Amino acid sequence: MGKLELSQVQIANLNMLILIAECAKHDNAIACSRFGLDADQAEFLASLALQDILSLVTHLGDECLFPPRADLVQVLAWPPQLAGALLMVHPAQAARPVRPVCPVDGSALP
Repeated sequence: MGKLELSQVQIANLNMLILIAECAKHDNAIACSRFGLDADQAEFLASLALQDILSLVTHLGDECLFPPRADLVQVLAWPPQLAGALLMVHPAQAARPVRPVCPVDGSALP
């Protein structure tokens, strides 16, 4: 069997997909809550074998599937002793890129 070389992005995707799939196999509701999935997504990920996940990751290339939280820097700056409790009251929201604004009228560009 040949050696498989994965990029750092592929390794991150692989780790997250395995984590989510294993969580969904044990409890769909918790997987949906923790990872922001709908029931169909959780069921699909739970149905994937490890070989399927690895194949998907290698074929996707360096496209990151999991954006960080919008408040990642703030979360990392919290005191470690309080981070768990603070995360419970601050739900995760994916970071969204800022849309360019039209310099003439200030409206958002597509």
